[in-house]
Amino acid sequence: MAQIDVNAFTAQVLSHWDWSGEDRSFGDASSPESGARDEQQKPKVKMSLKRRMKASEREKLRMRSLAEALHQLREYLPPVYSRRAQPLTKIQTLKYTIQYIKELSSILEQQI
Repeated sequence: MAQIDVNAFTAQVLSHWDWSGEDRSFGDASSPESGARDEQQKPKVKMSLKRRMKASEREKLRMRSLAEALHQLREYLPPVYSRRAQPLTKIQTLKYTIQYIKELSSILEQQI
């Protein structure tokens, strides 16, 4: 069996990732100052009620999808990562998942 360089493989996968796609769920990051400047320069366009409701529904679906994905990640983590059976926060879930993947990768590298 061939030895896999986990770091090289991860770099290769991430290099093919579409970070600028239209289906980004992260939104645009901007500072509060830039938002204040934008409001001063152009008048705020009122969104129709129907469009606002559709946008709200999309946001609800996005948040449900995110919550479900985090729940699935938590199911894969060993119980040792959850203290006193309390649910992990989003950031804890992501950090512990990264740590767990690194530990598993290390075990795999040792066995190859």
